[in-house]
Amino acid sequence: MSMASSAAKSGKARSGIGRWNVTARIVAAVPANYLVTSLLTACLARLLAHGLAVNPAEASVTAMLLSFAIFATIALFAFGLRSIARLWLWLAVISAVSGGILWISLGTGGRL
Repeated sequence: MSMASSAAKSGKARSGIGRWNVTARIVAAVPANYLVTSLLTACLARLLAHGLAVNPAEASVTAMLLSFAIFATIALFAFGLRSIARLWLWLAVISAVSGGILWISLGTGGRL
């Protein structure tokens, strides 16, 4: 008798990663990650251009190059953290903070 059939007969659910867990991590790793990365990239480009007086074109390119590393890092964390709640909390906090900074920056400084 296999282990799967004995677990099914005994009525116990297998311990492991459920579908909801994997789905939440995939959603965090791709669309939510894209949102967070785009907000951080925009904040970084504005910081470079206005805060450090870098040429706006160079600031945009530099921020875009760094966005690949940011995206990859967040994707790794999406599947590396044990708690989904902690993952989504971090994503929400980072989005709120970077979105607020970007909104204030756009309101005071105009376009890049």
